[in-house]
Amino acid sequence: MFKKQVLMASAVALSLTGEMAIADSTTKATHFTVAPAPVLMSQGDEQEADLVDRLDLSTAQRQQIQGIRANYRSQMGAKRAAIQQAKNTMRTLMRNSTTTRNQLEAQHRTITNLRQDLADLHFRQMLDIREVLTPAQRAELAQHMAQKRQGDRFQRWRSWFGWRQ
Repeated sequence: MFKKQVLMASAVALSLTGEMAIADSTTKATHFTVAPAPVLMSQGDEQEADLVDRLDLSTAQRQQIQGIRANYRSQMGAKRAAIQQAKNTMRTLMRNSTTTRNQLEAQHRTITNLRQDLADLHFRQMLDIREVLTPAQRAELAQHMAQKRQGDRFQRWRSWFGWRQ
């Protein structure tokens, strides 16, 4: 139990500061520093990094994609915050015994509309990024997405039958 807590605390420290020291009773402390990886398509996923490599993006394309993502980042962050606030409001309304059905339905519509707005932002970002790609890169991306969808279906199928990886 204690080891799990130490590991969790270390992981939190690493994620917040990018630095961590590890030691046990038989060794000296070992200091680690982690530098953030460059963000191109999305954060932290090895498959995404592989995709970027497969697409063979030029430096200019990488910079354009980073710029597009930066342009949408604040809008998406604001929309996510609004969704979270709307969900908190819904929880409060659900706990309140005097809340009417109409109030709950209105709040549900608010959440649904905010989620749709976020989905629209994601879609527009994807279209903007797509315009940066060459036809060959678009074809490679389409093939990758088809494979990913197929893999997702297989994972859902496995989970329906209780199979684990």
